[in-house]
Amino acid sequence: MVEKGIKTKHADADADVLIALTAIESAKTKPTVLLGEDTDLLVLLLHHADVTSNSLIFKSGNVSKVNTHIKIWDILKTKLLLGEELCTLLPLIHAISGCDTTSRMFGVSKAATLKKFGEHDFLKTQAQLLCNANANDDVISAGENIISSLYNGAPYEGLNVLRYRKFAARVLTNKTCVQIHTLPPTSNAASFHSQRAYLQMKMWMNKDNLNPCEWGWKVANGNLVPVKCTMDAAPSKLLNIIRCNCKTNCDTKRCTCRKNGLECSVACGECKGTGCTNSSKTVDMDD
Repeated sequence: MVEKGIKTKHADADADVLIALTAIESAKTKPTVLLGEDTDLLVLLLHHADVTSNSLIFKSGNVSKVNTHIKIWDILKTKLLLGEELCTLLPLIHAISGCDTTSRMFGVSKAATLKKFGEHDFLKTQAQLLCNANANDDVISAGENIISSLYNGAPYEGLNVLRYRKFAARVLTNKTCVQIHTLPPTSNAASFHSQRAYLQMKMWMNKDNLNPCEWGWKVANGNLVPVKCTMDAAPSKLLNIIRCNCKTNCDTKRCTCRKNGLECSVACGECKGTGCTNSSKTVDMDD
């Protein structure tokens, strides 16, 4: 490429920041078009672009049989439409709602997240606190307030309280078992998510060379892996509950409950602790 007179740049790690900043630098002297498919590039262009520069276009060159339309964004017009404040927060919004290095929270979409940040001053304030934070505790605190708000929690409610409140409400209204993964994350799990989002945001902002192992990551078998949680999924009293899934009458030692000297309970898959020989006889109050 060099021999053909094509200018090249080499990225030591993730190339997205270098690609976006190169396009923005080019737009200072001439109209520039950046071809790409990655949402990260769009976020970086909107965050770093100078509205006084020449025309800067982000264009998708991927045309499939299903979608024959090429997506084109005028970066300067889009930045003016979104506003400077929101574009400043875009790297954090993208990271905390899920990107290549952070998980996506169940039931929280990109569109809904962006809309909430645009409408709620509390979210903007917490995002500014997180962006300007330097200590882990400050990142964790602001991150929890943001995640709680994205799940429609009250300001400063706390994820553990919100998680219990939503669980209790669904137990009262659901006709089926409450799926735990649909609830807001625990405060402990969210703390590591917030740290990873903060780390990715700083990398996109081209600031601070932070150690990933201090911000929600650990090394395992020579690779960086996310720290998901440092607490048990539930109290040991719940985790140690024994239940069976017998298809028969729970009348032999093949029944896990009977084998361990326990009566069947409502947690059992088939009998529910009422319709087998290993459960207490229920007394009809009318009788």
